[in-house]
Amino acid sequence: MEKLLFFLAGLPAAFLAERLILRFTRLAEDLDDEEDGGRPQRRLPWQDGPWPARLRWAVVIPIPGFMAVAASRFDLLQAAGVSLLVAALLICTATDLLRYRVPNAVTYPGVLLALTAALVMPDANLPSAVLAALIGGALFLLLSVLTRGGLGLGDVKLAVLIGAALGLPAAYQAMVLGVVAGGVVILVLFLAGVVGRRQAVPYAPFLALAAVIVVLTQGAAFAPL
Repeated sequence: MEKLLFFLAGLPAAFLAERLILRFTRLAEDLDDEEDGGRPQRRLPWQDGPWPARLRWAVVIPIPGFMAVAASRFDLLQAAGVSLLVAALLICTATDLLRYRVPNAVTYPGVLLALTAALVMPDANLPSAVLAALIGGALFLLLSVLTRGGLGLGDVKLAVLIGAALGLPAAYQAMVLGVVAGGVVILVLFLAGVVGRRQAVPYAPFLALAAVIVVLTQGAAFAPL
C-alpha cells in the first residue's frame, strides 16, 4: 500500500519538478544573457529546439517509480526524505544539462535539510554526514581549481549536498561512480565529435544520478538500511 501511495504522490511531484526545472533554466538563461551581453552561446545538441522540453520530462518521469522504491526500502518518514532528495538530484541533473547551472535554491536548502535530518531522524549519523560534506566539498573545490573551472562551483555545492545526505562511505562511492561515468561519457562524446576540447560539458548529472543509485541501494546518512 505504501508503495502505491508513494507512486501516486510521485505523479504531482514529477509535474512540480518539471515546472521548477523550467523556471530555473529560464532564470539561468536570463543570467547568462546579462553576463554575456546577450551574445549567443554555443549549445549542445539537446539544448535547442524541442529537446529541452523532452529532456525535462525524461528526467522527471522516473520520480514516481523512484518514490515507490524508496517506500519499499525505508520507513515512512525516511522514504519521504529519500524521495525529496532524489527529486532534488534530478532537478540538478536537468538544469545542468540544459543551462550548465546547479541551482543554489536546491543545493543550499538541501544541505540544511540533510544535516537536520541526520540530527533528528532515528539511527541517523550526523558526524558521518558532516564529515562527508566537508570532504566532498573540499575535494571538488580542489578539482575545480586544478581544472580551471572545468568543474564549476555548482559541482562543488552538489558534492556538499551529496556528502551531507549520504554520509560515509556511501557519498564516497557515489562520487567515484559519478567521476568515472562522467569521464567515460565525455570521452565518448569527444571522440564522436559532439563536444570539442574546450566545450563546456555538464558534469553534475553524473554525480547526481550516481547518488540516486547509491541512496536507493545503500541508504543515506539520515536513512540507513
